[in-house]
Amino acid sequence: MKILIYTTELGHPSMKRITNDIVQGFAQLGLELILADLNDASKMLGARHFLLNDQVSFCVGVNNSGKYMVDTDNRCVYEYLDTPFISIMLDAPYNVATDNIAFPCKNHYVCLLDKTHQEALKICYPQISFAGTMLLPLGGSSNGNEEEIFSLERPLDVVYSASIYHGGDFKPAWMEDDTSPYVVAILQDVVDYMLTNPVSMMDAFKVVLDNRGLYDPEYINKFTPYMFSLFFYVKHRRRYNAVELLAKEGITVDVYGSGWELVPFADKLRLHGEVDYEEVLDAFTKTKVVFQDQAEFNNGGHDRVFTAMLNGAAVVSEYSTYLENKFEVNKDIFLFDWKDTRSQLQIIKELISNESLRLSTAISAYGKASSQHRWVNRAASIMEMMSVLRGN
Repeated sequence: MKILIYTTELGHPSMKRITNDIVQGFAQLGLELILADLNDASKMLGARHFLLNDQVSFCVGVNNSGKYMVDTDNRCVYEYLDTPFISIMLDAPYNVATDNIAFPCKNHYVCLLDKTHQEALKICYPQISFAGTMLLPLGGSSNGNEEEIFSLERPLDVVYSASIYHGGDFKPAWMEDDTSPYVVAILQDVVDYMLTNPVSMMDAFKVVLDNRGLYDPEYINKFTPYMFSLFFYVKHRRRYNAVELLAKEGITVDVYGSGWELVPFADKLRLHGEVDYEEVLDAFTKTKVVFQDQAEFNNGGHDRVFTAMLNGAAVVSEYSTYLENKFEVNKDIFLFDWKDTRSQLQIIKELISNESLRLSTAISAYGKASSQHRWVNRAASIMEMMSVLRGN
């Protein structure tokens, strides 16, 4: 069984690490792999040869990687080949950064970061019939020194890793154009609901529309043009609110990511700016606590949670039904939900000051992350999906 996997260094700073980790995950299952580097024409040609000669069982790539595999007529080969292509989505379907995954593909399977994104996928691509979907939070990454992580010095108290747009001070797109005031009112209510409840966009829309007596799913569909700007705005406001809370509590946070120098409480943070992924991993091995919002993956998970655990840090994260199900709350992980957040985040101070508690939390979480949330586990899940849906 040959599996074709696409790798790339393009896009987000973590892209190289993620695509290489996907390769390692499948390799650990003992599968024969063909690698197609999007930046290497010769590798792409070699992979195309295997594809066109029916020597590949299925293909895996992040987002829309498959669209770059074209024939001599510049036509995407997946348009006419039966070979399945699996898109591992790195964000929500309505995030433009994931690009248009609706490229011509006969057998297109999609792995999603959040359960509600299955519904979002249908809304964003109503004309496309995908062959299958599954929930697949990204696997965690190790820094390669796991045998030492519980004996390392941890000079940092709290690490937060994410960029923020314009210091979090910007208006969503619908506030800048001639959007109907009635539509604006609904969108603002969705924003307000998401900023006070740990829910993803689909769930927030349902609550807000239901309160107005608008029950038909078609009402949600009408908001498709606004979904990216709403998602983008809420994600950055959540980041702003989360880190501001820590700053107000006098907790020293080492922040990795761009844009934080523009926030009014920047002087209370230790800013490292945008760095490569390896430097973030190194920070995770040096910190006591990794603090994490969920963007809007409140029925899924973010890989930074698992990566933090694999690097020996305790994790305090925004609430997620997935995380609540996979870990023992208040033992493996601590969750907050935007309700009485100041009180909930006092656990961070306790983890910093109580090394026994922090270490027991980190060790317990590491055990579960190590056995269940690496890329080899995600690769096995993909193999299960393909076996069930294709019967082989």
